[in-house]
Amino acid sequence: MGKKPNQYISRLAQTNTIIEDLTDSIPSTQLYMLTGVCGSGKTVMLSTISHELRQRPDWLVVELNPTRDLLMSLAAKLYAIPELHTLFIKARFDFSAFGLGVAIENTPPVTDIETVLELMLTKLAEHNKRLLVTIDEVTANEYVKVFASSFQIFIRQDLPLFLLMTGLFENISEIQNDRELTFLYRALKINLAPLNLNAIATSDSSRIKDIRATLDFSSSLMSVYRERLKQKGLVDTSAYGSLTLTLPRFENFIQFYREM
Repeated sequence: MGKKPNQYISRLAQTNTIIEDLTDSIPSTQLYMLTGVCGSGKTVMLSTISHELRQRPDWLVVELNPTRDLLMSLAAKLYAIPELHTLFIKARFDFSAFGLGVAIENTPPVTDIETVLELMLTKLAEHNKRLLVTIDEVTANEYVKVFASSFQIFIRQDLPLFLLMTGLFENISEIQNDRELTFLYRALKINLAPLNLNAIATSDSSRIKDIRATLDFSSSLMSVYRERLKQKGLVDTSAYGSLTLTLPRFENFIQFYREM
């Protein structure tokens, strides 16, 4: 559930690399995508990075729910931070059209949510603050697509916004394959390998030729299923001519249902 388990595989090197990149004076990227199968440690790594940056006085960290309006949620959470709330009031920003604060006399209300966030992020930049937004287990829904498009605009404006997302292979791939979000192809993607502890059983590799013969599949049909399993992160196909299950104890799960 994202908390540090009693026993887990170390991701220290990858975690430190991301933190160093994000905190560099001239960051090489403002977006990281963590992907892998269930139980590979994506959420734990996200939580570790978030915790580390929260300890730094020049960083703010906001966690967003991918099933809600992400732009509106981000604006509301930023406005609720006491030190930022004070900055926005002093700047006479009128965000009342979105239910944030009250109307300010002789100040036209801001009526576009992207403009609201641009003003907020500009204030952060003026006070040498950086903002990390984390989104755990993204899917290719409309909220995520709109937020990703706006994020691209914000980073083109050199605003101090950074994004860390996690998701399953197929969900990250679907987002990256969206023709309107082609910039995500340039995002740094970290593929977390499945856990490999002595306490966890793993299955032996099986030759594709033998599996195909058992299932009585043609070579072309086997290729279709092999690719589908690979895209979902269920099998490792790095060894030529063989498949290896990646999910911990998944072979026990399969065996259980075969015996039912």
